Amino acid sequence: MRIINIPENSSYTIDEQNVQKFREFIYANPSIPSKIIGNTIYFDDYTIGSITVDDISIVIQPRIKHLSINHYFEMQLFNDGLLNNELLSTLDENQEFGIKENLTQLFLEESFKLVSIGIEGSFIKVTEESNSIHGKILVENISPINLLQDLIPIEYEVHTLNTSFNKIIKLALSKISLLLSGKKQNKLYALVNAYFEDIDASNSELPLLLMDCKNKPSYENEKYPVVLGLAIKILTELKLNMRNNNVSGSSYLVNSNNLFEAYTRKVLSDGLKLPVTKWNNPKEIGKFKISNKDYTKSYIPDIMIDYHNDSNSSLAILDAKNKDISNYQDIGSLADIYQILFYCHSLNSTFGGLVYPYFGSLETTRININSFMETNIFIFNIDFSQPISIRNINFINQVKTKLKLN
Repeated sequence: MRIINIPENSSYTIDEQNVQKFREFIYANPSIPSKIIGNTIYFDDYTIGSITVDDISIVIQPRIKHLSINHYFEMQLFNDGLLNNELLSTLDENQEFGIKENLTQLFLEESFKLVSIGIEGSFIKVTEESNSIHGKILVENISPINLLQDLIPIEYEVHTLNTSFNKIIKLALSKISLLLSGKKQNKLYALVNAYFEDIDASNSELPLLLMDCKNKPSYENEKYPVVLGLAIKILTELKLNMRNNNVSGSSYLVNSNNLFEAYTRKVLSDGLKLPVTKWNNPKEIGKFKISNKDYTKSYIPDIMIDYHNDSNSSLAILDAKNKDISNYQDIGSLADIYQILFYCHSLNSTFGGLVYPYFGSLETTRININSFMETNIFIFNIDFSQPISIRNINFINQVKTKLKLN
């Protein structure tokens, strides 16, 4: 396997003999955030992860100094409510892996723990016409033809393992079967898959299965929520192409900006007593017309702390900036400062802040802005050199202290 590392927000020129294979993979997976022009593959802004075609793997590394792809995968798991101590320890052991490899490994290990406890089924209702009564008689469905044939429509419950949640796990197991490597992983797969061999599942069912799973409130086996969450990631976010029963292409690509913003908001939402929100839709701030065509300008802050819709005001507005600030001069670009000042002014906010990822300890700083002394603007950072639990607590304490929430 030839591994090519490129930085986020860059492109790569593919060898002439391989470019057509990459074109075919991207054409077959139109949702992949990339395009090929000539022999060069371009990725959408802020895309990280990997794309592999045959024996070439292009790995897009984060632009933030010292942050790895797996820091962002960790954020993704945290955002989705899947992260726990066991997943963290597996991620630490496999920190050199990419997202795709770690996702596969985590799914297998958690699935093994699930089957060790025991897979669950559920009761479903079955209706049939029978000459023996072993359930509820459906009186309203009795017809003369039934009676002539000595058949009565009945309904009864049976226990089955062919449930939506088990089918999703089965489909995910099938999808990763050709991505496995090494005796240990293959053995783990065989042990887990043996429990799901008799589960009937088809990829065409997936939309309905996903909807059905949302309606199940709880599981006796505590491993189901995490395993299902990982399975759904495999089925919806991992892209695979097959050729002659072999994987000809695969990719797992994510948007680093979106992940960092969602992560920052969730950390605060979990750690503050005040509500932490974001609007579902941008709010209009102005309009203009050119050649009889109307144009609208709107805005949407990343994070609002204690927002009140009736007064359109918020105690504090924070903006998550997934930017490298290892050079301190890059902290608080003019555009970013204008943006946060506008948000604070529009929402009558006493406090504003820019939040950056950082690898190491960095003191929270106040920006002294001429003519805007009535607004307190702070530079916050989240220290990715720390384990996630410590990192999150330290960030929450930064915000509480500066916003006087203690």
